[in-house]
This record gives sequence, structure tokens and C-alpha cells, in this order.
Amino acid sequence: MKIIIILFSILFLISCKNEEKTAKPISFGSSSENKKAPSKDLYSAQDSLDWAGVYEGVLPCENCDGIETSIRLKKNLDYVLSQHYLGRAEAEENNLNETGKLEWNKQGNTIGLGERQKLYFKVSENYLLQIFKDESKVMGDSAMKYRLTKINDL
Repeated sequence: MKIIIILFSILFLISCKNEEKTAKPISFGSSSENKKAPSKDLYSAQDSLDWAGVYEGVLPCENCDGIETSIRLKKNLDYVLSQHYLGRAEAEENNLNETGKLEWNKQGNTIGLGERQKLYFKVSENYLLQIFKDESKVMGDSAMKYRLTKINDL
């Protein structure tokens, strides 16, 4: 009986040996294609979503009723940003109309735009979520207030 327990103990210890196993990727195509390392995640929003289009919504504002925002994103990375501060007296400084080139982050899931004030948005399926420069986002019930909904494709 002691021999059986000792054998099972030895087998158990051998089976717990820490082995590093690596999975080999499935190849579809020539071997030279498989040697190329992708520069970013293959499933980034930039590559896998139909992100070009017009997004609209009202973003929160500390000293006004909200910021009516419209963003037009084009596949060639051009953008048109329009913002109107609600609840303020009609004045030129209460409106922002700007064009430029948007910038993707390294992961391809967040865009930055704006010359006067840099704005950052996480790109998701049919909406943009305004985030902070460090890519953190507002959590909880108020997170929906920072969302621009896609109204049409370009």
C-alpha cells in the first residue's frame, strides 16, 4: 500500500512540472507572410469597424447647458468638428467649427482631434465615447452623457 502511495506521489509531482507550452499559429498562405509581425492589434477599431461617418450628441459642460457636438470622420483621416455651447448668449466664441487630420493611438482604438482644444474619443460600433487624455473614461450612469451616436455613414 505504501508503494502505491509513493508511486502516485511521484507521478503527481512529475505531472505538476512547470512546462512552457507555445501554440503554433495556423497558417493561411505562404510562410513569408507569417514572418511579418503586425504593427498593432489585428482587431483594432481602426481596422475592423466602419468608423467613417457623422456622429452627433450633446456633451456635458461645466458652465453651460451642454455642448452640441457634431463630428464628421472620413476614411482619409480628415475630420470636421462643430460645437455649439448651449445656454450661452449667441456669440462667435460660443461656436467652434474646425477641420483637420485625426490621429489614432498605437492600439488603433482611440482618436485625437482638435486644434484649439484636444479631444479624445474611444471608437466603438456606431458611437464615439469621449475620454480623457490618459485614455481613462467616465464610469457609471454619467458615462452615457459623453457619448456621440453615429447618425450616418460617409
